[in-house]
Amino acid sequence: MISIALLLWGFGGASIYIAYFVETPEEFAQTAETAANRQAYADYVASIPFWAIAVGIIAAVTRLLGAIGLLLRRAWALPLYIISVVFFLGALYRAFVLANVSSVMSGAHISVELVFLALSIFAVWFARENKSKGILK
Repeated sequence: MISIALLLWGFGGASIYIAYFVETPEEFAQTAETAANRQAYADYVASIPFWAIAVGIIAAVTRLLGAIGLLLRRAWALPLYIISVVFFLGALYRAFVLANVSSVMSGAHISVELVFLALSIFAVWFARENKSKGILK
């Protein structure tokens, strides 16, 4: 059950990065931010360099592959989740430290990012536990 939830979360994370390529920054901000912050957030999204989007894509794809690995009961799920966390932390560092995104995000949006981080860490722990119990081969 947890593996299925992590798979759904992986699909959700991947869909966010697909949106970078199919939505305008204004459309992206419409779904991600409150009315008060929408234009400032759209401007932020428009200014994200490709390398930073690539870092997020790597985090999302390795997260999704890690979930697939869990469902298949494969040990390679663990290193994929670890890679995902490392790249996600890089994306957060770029967003919050280098680009000061918190100045254009609502508190609820920041909370979502923290929940994503917690889920990422949980996924590593869950994969490690399953590997240590011999469930992942």
